[in-house]
Amino acid sequence: MKTLSSYQNQQLQIVQPSIWKRVYQLRTTEEVLLTMTYPKLFSATALVEGFGEVWEFQKPSIWRSNLEIKKQLNQLPFAKFIVEKWGRGGTFELPNGDRIEYVFGIWKGKNELYSQQKVKLVSFNRVSLWKSVQNVVVEHESELLEKNPWIIMVVYYQMLERRQHAAATA
Repeated sequence: MKTLSSYQNQQLQIVQPSIWKRVYQLRTTEEVLLTMTYPKLFSATALVEGFGEVWEFQKPSIWRSNLEIKKQLNQLPFAKFIVEKWGRGGTFELPNGDRIEYVFGIWKGKNELYSQQKVKLVSFNRVSLWKSVQNVVVEHESELLEKNPWIIMVVYYQMLERRQHAAATA
């Protein structure tokens, strides 16, 4: 089975196959790598399936934007996403004390993932203002991304949350 790093420097896209369903896919031109679905209509819980596994992430509290990530059917989370102040990104706290940093730059629409050593791992770029398609480029090989490919969909989840919040306040 291929890993996420085997798609390094290839053009991947996150698309929504149907505007009627809350289903999002990370795909190449010929295959689907990850699928994110919302099990209930107004649920903040999302399921990510791909690379032979299923993960679930949800907000432990409606008062905070942080996320807890667990494998499906497990009760305890194995990772967390801690949102920075003002929603300008955050940090993924992974097992064994590992971390991946998510950087969001509001003026450039920059969404990037960095290792603890400040190496850019993944970049996200919006295709156009009219489509909700995101180009995703795996820029550097990472063992952490191999073990945690769900991180890409959590970043997209954060983008969707930001877009919904902006639409609600407009």
